[in-house]
Amino acid sequence: MEGAFVMMAQLLWFVIGAAAGSTANAVIDRLPRHESWFRGRSHCDKCGHVLGLLDLIPLLSYLVLGGKCRYCRKKIANRNFGVELLLGLSFMVIGGHLLSLIVWVTVVIAVMDWETRLVSEFLVLVWGILVIADKFLISNYLVDLNSLLGLAVGVGVIGGLWALSRGRAMGFGDVEIAAVMGWWLGWPKIGVALWAAFVAGAIMGVIKLIKRLSRLKSEIAFGPFLILGTWAAYLWGSMIWKWVFRF
Repeated sequence: MEGAFVMMAQLLWFVIGAAAGSTANAVIDRLPRHESWFRGRSHCDKCGHVLGLLDLIPLLSYLVLGGKCRYCRKKIANRNFGVELLLGLSFMVIGGHLLSLIVWVTVVIAVMDWETRLVSEFLVLVWGILVIADKFLISNYLVDLNSLLGLAVGVGVIGGLWALSRGRAMGFGDVEIAAVMGWWLGWPKIGVALWAAFVAGAIMGVIKLIKRLSRLKSEIAFGPFLILGTWAAYLWGSMIWKWVFRF
């Protein structure tokens, strides 16, 4: 009986997470275009047709329609399905913890930056507020030496690259992301996060060059890699630090 209750609760959180993923997709699509994501009817980006209720069921609509618009039959971005699935699984694992909201906002920041090269200062601020709430709920205090050191390292490294390159190697949005992740992770996890971000970014750059999808001078959004590094450090930071930075 208890097992069935747990499964039902997980299923419910998966559905909630998938619905949150649908909202995330709306924010990702509309915010860079300065459109309201909570007002107005959803519509196809290709033909502009207003979508009906059956077109907006998270995950299922994409699968039933074969990843295409019901009206113009043009392909729907795979990202829509991926974000809904990722947040569905994340909410199913995390449940009603504040961490689920942090997952939501970091996914939106990362995907939006990847697609548009734009970092939303508003969403980074929301992430920062959620981090403050999370730290207070866990430790009952907001300011500690560990967080301050993490903040200094994050801003020092990414901000330093931004300043030295005059904004060519890093955008200022990356500095803002680094500030929040440094405050949240503290030291030494911020070191792990930055290391993971640079490694992942380098790997992606090599892959794109091999596939001739970009030239050496082309830009690759770094915000998603900072977000990826943040979660790698949050989940496995101590283990990575032990095995990679043993000295």
